[in-house]
Amino acid sequence: MSEKGKQRSLAFPLATALLLRFDLLLSRALLSTALMNPPPPRSIELARVRLRPATVADADAIFEYGSDPIVARYTDWTCLTQVEPLIESLQRRESTWGQDQDYSWVMATLTEDRAIGGVRCHISGNAAEIGFLLNRRFWGQGYAGEAAGAVMDWLFSLPEIDRVWATCDPENAASIRVLEKLGLEREQVLRQAIVRPQISPEPRDAYLYVRHRGQPRGKRSD
Repeated sequence: MSEKGKQRSLAFPLATALLLRFDLLLSRALLSTALMNPPPPRSIELARVRLRPATVADADAIFEYGSDPIVARYTDWTCLTQVEPLIESLQRRESTWGQDQDYSWVMATLTEDRAIGGVRCHISGNAAEIGFLLNRRFWGQGYAGEAAGAVMDWLFSLPEIDRVWATCDPENAASIRVLEKLGLEREQVLRQAIVRPQISPEPRDAYLYVRHRGQPRGKRSD
């Protein structure tokens, strides 16, 4: 065998060994990440409510507050008018919960397991967006803060999350109180950033609220 042939025959096993070594290191890294970041909790038991994924059985309860124009006033989606599209959405969400780093839970009463609101978060890189909605029959009783605070505690338990953020309409005083009591601080005004269909078809300003890792959680919220 020529000298070049010998070199080629030695190169192939070396390349294979390097690829195997790379695969082993990658597998170890993925395993380490999985161990550091346990799966998101499908259910979170709190003092007065249980956070769990929504099901089709929740359609009527969700429609009650999702079709309320007062509850939906500051949302970025159109107020619900029919329950059938909601049922279809819930069916899709049951099979895709947790995909694309997007997680949502209903707040369910402990006694009747009835949905009275919801909390959602979306993880992107080292940050997570959070949002919440609550049936107005339960406003002013601390439910939104209790539920959103529990989700934030889980988010900050993930080592890669450095900040949690939310947007809020400048006129939405109730949500502003909840965010500030949870320790989020207003960092910026986003000009003409979000359409609120119940108010206007034109984009409105929005406040950007952020809480960084290490900042204290605030007082109990409304």
